[in-house]
Amino acid sequence: MSEGPLRVGRIAALNMYPVYHHLATLADPELVFTDGLPAALNRAVLEDELDVSAMSSIEFARHASRLELLPTASITASGAVDSIQLFSRVPFERVERVAVTPHSATSVALLRVLLGTEVPPFEVLDEPPDVALARVDGVLLIADEALVALQAGLAPHATDLAERWSQRTGLPMVFAVWAAREDVAAERPERVQGLARELKVAQERYVAEPEAVVKAAAERFPFPVDYIRAYFRRLRYGFGPAERRGLARFLELAREVGELSELPRLAA
Repeated sequence: MSEGPLRVGRIAALNMYPVYHHLATLADPELVFTDGLPAALNRAVLEDELDVSAMSSIEFARHASRLELLPTASITASGAVDSIQLFSRVPFERVERVAVTPHSATSVALLRVLLGTEVPPFEVLDEPPDVALARVDGVLLIADEALVALQAGLAPHATDLAERWSQRTGLPMVFAVWAAREDVAAERPERVQGLARELKVAQERYVAEPEAVVKAAAERFPFPVDYIRAYFRRLRYGFGPAERRGLARFLELAREVGELSELPRLAA
């Protein structure tokens, strides 16, 4: 295996900007970033194109035998988050036909959990959301696309899946975790552990100086400062006992609805 820089996935969306902002300021020459949305980064890790990344939590669980969890960071919400939305023509309880984003495996699995096992198979959204809504009950959008659609009032009903999860379980919803390929973690343990430490430093710097991150994000993303500030307050980036409990419950329910065949062991 190459001893070059660690190849790190970087989610190209507002939700992870606080962590990546500070990783960038650390300017570690041993980290090389590749930008993408969660589904693309998941594939890149599994196909040996990346060494480590934030990964959709359900995809981590599906491939846990090939991965090592970095139990220091996540993308987590405890309540409404805005950026994981089901936009529908009918109320949530009447939704059956859904076109789902191709960019996030966790959100699709979560929607299955919340709707239940009797819902027909989802279809992949491959056309503009407003066009799809003319023939399906709802469309599932994530990240910046969901934020824009929410501000624009895409559909009569908008259901925040993180809020729905919180109301149902009383637990935080862990949308993504950080994981390294098992071979990378075994052959370069010091480098992977170094990244885990830098992720903690990034979280601490964000907590210490949130306004600096908000202002920097406003220069990169098409949202006003006040909106970004409120949005960031809805998210957490650590991976402590509460996040571990929330993730474990999500994976249990995902298995019950057929989204996961085997429960992984979560690092203590």
